[in-house]
Amino acid sequence: MGSSGYSSVDYTRAAGVLRSSGQTFTRAATARATGNFQNIAEHLDPRKLRNGVRECCFSPGFSDALPIIISIDATGSMEQVPFTVQAELPKLLELLLEQGVSDRPNILFMAHDDERAIPPDGCFQISQFETGATELLNACNELVIPHKGGGNYGESYHLSVYAAARHTRLEAHERDGSKGFLFLIGDEEPIIGNGDPLAQGTSPEIAKECFGDSLEAEVPFVKSLMEAAEKFHIFLIRPHHTSHGQNPAITKAWRDLFRAAGINTENVQEVADTSAIISTIALTVGTILGADRSELVSVLQSKGAAGIDAAASATQALVPVAGAVLAKAAQVSGNLPAVTSARVRS
Repeated sequence: MGSSGYSSVDYTRAAGVLRSSGQTFTRAATARATGNFQNIAEHLDPRKLRNGVRECCFSPGFSDALPIIISIDATGSMEQVPFTVQAELPKLLELLLEQGVSDRPNILFMAHDDERAIPPDGCFQISQFETGATELLNACNELVIPHKGGGNYGESYHLSVYAAARHTRLEAHERDGSKGFLFLIGDEEPIIGNGDPLAQGTSPEIAKECFGDSLEAEVPFVKSLMEAAEKFHIFLIRPHHTSHGQNPAITKAWRDLFRAAGINTENVQEVADTSAIISTIALTVGTILGADRSELVSVLQSKGAAGIDAAASATQALVPVAGAVLAKAAQVSGNLPAVTSARVRS
């Protein structure tokens, strides 16, 4: 995990350098031009997980460690999503910091394609939990975005959830049961071939290839969701401006899956505008952790965030989780240990 602090000035400067030099998502562009999707960045390779996990830990001088996973469907139907996430990410971090939601948001990126349509090396990528501007920008920018997909109704979402469940370590959760956030961003059915997520999911073969895990049997998607939900609040964001974003049958399939896993079906969020993805994440995290929604919206507006109205609509049914305490409130009252401020116990 990164140890440097976040600076929006540093992020904006570094992003500008990438754009001016033509280096935005160049690894992805090269992969698509050459057809070689195996040349993923070493720091995004799940086969090189240190101790088998990605860790979100407390750092000296900070009172909090808020884990947020942003998992991107990297198939062709979601072409603009990585660019939107990269451009709008500072709005999320600035809101969390300024509103006292967390003084140490840790962002981890995942990307997956269709494991049946892409070589194993490129079907799944996972960054570290990062906090510094340069590290965050590089983690997102180095993702290989295959834009392949298999035309077989469904993508490999299960890999992101399996990784979150079995290959992350959250120090806050270990200390007091606090949960992080896992945001899946996608527009297709949960399982390749429109199969049964209650029976299908991570096979022993793909688990061995990507993570070095030895499984005796396939881990159904629903089981991975249930395991991940012990550590994370899980949401699926379905942007409408994608190939299948407005298909009600797919929305129903996801809600049925969430219901089976014991996750609130309102956590399947339909977003009218792809540009609203980061605003949706910001409003979701802030609302769940007990921040005032009107203040959250005002801050996003002051930052020039995109898609605020769409994000507000997508998150209107959310309510704070019992026990949510903002970092600034905890610091003022002095009633909570510093390491548990801005966290949700469940």
